Amino acid sequence: MTAAGCSGAPSASAPSAPSSGQPVAPSSVVSPSEPPGAQPTITGVSPNVVSTLGTWGTIRGAQFQPGATVRIAGSAVPSVVRDSTTIQFSNSGAHAPGAVDITITNPGGMAAILTRGYTFVSADSFDPNGEWVAHADAGNDFTTDMRFTIRNNLLITLSCGTAVSMPTVLSVANGGFSFAGADGLTLSGTLVSTTTSRGQVKAPGCGDGSWWADKVATPAF
Repeated sequence: MTAAGCSGAPSASAPSAPSSGQPVAPSSVVSPSEPPGAQPTITGVSPNVVSTLGTWGTIRGAQFQPGATVRIAGSAVPSVVRDSTTIQFSNSGAHAPGAVDITITNPGGMAAILTRGYTFVSADSFDPNGEWVAHADAGNDFTTDMRFTIRNNLLITLSCGTAVSMPTVLSVANGGFSFAGADGLTLSGTLVSTTTSRGQVKAPGCGDGSWWADKVATPAF
């Protein structure tokens, strides 16, 4: 006669041993590692030849994440991630002549390097001639549309809503240009890359203040 509770059959509540004979960790212990983040790539930067004073620019690529940082020649520069393919920076900073690297680092730590993809040169090599689309301050945070054309070192047109036409000889030297016209009208600029410039203006509709501009076309002579 077998005593109660002493049957040779295992209790229903007792766990069964695995067939391999090895212990199995509870499922709560097994945890996949966090993904390291997206790997960014850089396809180019515009402009990529700039004055030793530095200037603003746009970096194109892929898998840029919010919070990504930009370093040019090893120095951090202020930047904004517009979307996964576009980052804009406000000033690359002054630097000695030469080609340098651009590095984009995503918040997860993944980085991309555009090796020697950004070149600083003397502004003397830049040509002011062309059609420029500018943004004048005029007391309204650079929202005034301003356009001007320089051809053969002549200021052909200047417009901030009201066009001012006058073939006026510019003084062009050391990477800059300027002129002073009748009635106190003035325009001066500093070339900060092959396609960007900034300066001061005093003209009808433009107000009396600063501007920044992009060259949209170079006229054929």
